[in-house]
Amino acid sequence: MKRQARLGARRRWAGAAALIVGLAAGLPAQAQGVELDELDGLVGHWMELRTTLADETRDWAARRQQWQDEIDLLEQEEAALTREIEDNRRFSSGVEQNRSAALAREAEGERELKALRAVLDRAEADLRSWAPRLPPGLRDPLASGLGALPANRDEAKNLALTKRARTVAALYAQIETLQNRYHVVSETLEDGGARRQVDVLYIGLAAGLAVSPGDDWAATGVLGEGGWDWTPDPGRAAAFRKAVRIFQRQETARLVDLPLPPLKEVAP
Repeated sequence: MKRQARLGARRRWAGAAALIVGLAAGLPAQAQGVELDELDGLVGHWMELRTTLADETRDWAARRQQWQDEIDLLEQEEAALTREIEDNRRFSSGVEQNRSAALAREAEGERELKALRAVLDRAEADLRSWAPRLPPGLRDPLASGLGALPANRDEAKNLALTKRARTVAALYAQIETLQNRYHVVSETLEDGGARRQVDVLYIGLAAGLAVSPGDDWAATGVLGEGGWDWTPDPGRAAAFRKAVRIFQRQETARLVDLPLPPLKEVAP
């Protein structure tokens, strides 16, 4: 549930903020015609979004640091326990009277290693669930890492724990980067059985704004259970195209009215 709340908060921040972060900083003279009360409303909403972003950034940083600290500690324990197990095996073979004590320590080490495997199993299962949810245009940075994850626990048993831990840490760092940035990519979307080539502005992993090359079709997208769900919104095509062009620095920065797509809760 905590994860759902964090994801929902990111989407609420991201959808409405759409281009205010990148656009408001360089607001040109064209925006002088905006009504004073509209600007007041935008400023108030902007301050709320900045607060939400700060809270989300601190929350994610704490979560990432917690994972990293746990992985580092468990890696150290693995190395120490592995050395102790090997020492105990040599000791028990040479000194029979200490055999019972050595076997007890070995058993304790095996239990600790089992606990480490359980932590990595949970993390890898969580990361595998992300694969079908990532937009096609944003999968490349994570492709090699996701491909290095073991497909199941039987396959994981054949991999070194240190290698598994490094892969998990790297993937979480890359997902964090995707969640905290804007991206423009070209993709092919399904629309009533037809396939459309579109440009998509992704606001982190919370929302997507798609527009066709001819600016005659548009859609808003949100992350669902098995991938992205897109809702056609042709009337927004001009606004979406303007947002894409401003993000790509092809137009002067200005305020653009963008919708907040209806957000969906995604099961962990």
